[in-house]
Amino acid sequence: MPKSAPRNQLPEPGRIFLDHVGWMVPDMGQAAAVFERLGFPLTPYSVHGDRDAATGALKPVGTANRLAMLERGYLEILAPVEGIDTPVSRHFRKAVAHHVGVHLLAFAVHDASAAVREIAARDVPLQSTVDLRRSIEAENGQQTEVAFTVVGAAFEHFPEARVQVLTHHTPEQMWQSRYLPPDNGITGLLEASIVAANPRESAARFGRFVGRPVERDGSSLAVKLDRGALRFVDARAAAERFGRIAKPPMPAVGAVTLTSRDLDKTRYFLLSQGLRPGAIDPTHLLIDESEALGVHLVIVPG
Repeated sequence: MPKSAPRNQLPEPGRIFLDHVGWMVPDMGQAAAVFERLGFPLTPYSVHGDRDAATGALKPVGTANRLAMLERGYLEILAPVEGIDTPVSRHFRKAVAHHVGVHLLAFAVHDASAAVREIAARDVPLQSTVDLRRSIEAENGQQTEVAFTVVGAAFEHFPEARVQVLTHHTPEQMWQSRYLPPDNGITGLLEASIVAANPRESAARFGRFVGRPVERDGSSLAVKLDRGALRFVDARAAAERFGRIAKPPMPAVGAVTLTSRDLDKTRYFLLSQGLRPGAIDPTHLLIDESEALGVHLVIVPG
């Protein structure tokens, strides 16, 4: 891993990154097998908790995860923790009942507490700030904790996905070199594409949340960040780009774009795993949603 990788996950003040996207799945084991076939070594299973400011106790939020770490950003698999009933766990169950796929878009900022004031000033309804913690093993083998401050938009304001900004407090523990993919050539998270009946309206809401304008970019609309972007298309444009209408029913995250330092290496690795990468054009690989847990994976040089 480049020595600067953990530091590069932290935006400077006024900047915002596409930090990670999250699949919500009913069964962690089955989902992990899909990711491992795609060439992603996953972090160990870890349960989420919210740190109580008064007592210091961790309150379970109802989800656990495993991560596919990249040099720029990461991919998250979220699964339920049984017996926990919270707003997060209820949203999770509703999302998975709709479809298995990407239901979380997370953006990194320098100071999530300051972001609360900025986002609220743009008339976006927010949830309470969460001091999220997870126990993990550090690279030296000792137990440690990863820490984040997370601010989410009101669930009902974004039917496309759960949307949040966060600040990493322990990036050196998150981006451990042993979890970067050694074989598939994939280096980073670049873009998420949202399929909506009204892409203009959807883009405008996301633009208000992240504080960036909506731009026309070819045949689609885009909200470009300081690292990464969001793209907005209707069903027809999705069908033209991916060869068929992206499922499940709109609105939904229909595609995630990743970067590869060596597209031929990525193609050969996927073929060696029995996968069938297609091609949008000579510089894009496409993994169908049937092989990537409900979302197309687009892989480009980078």
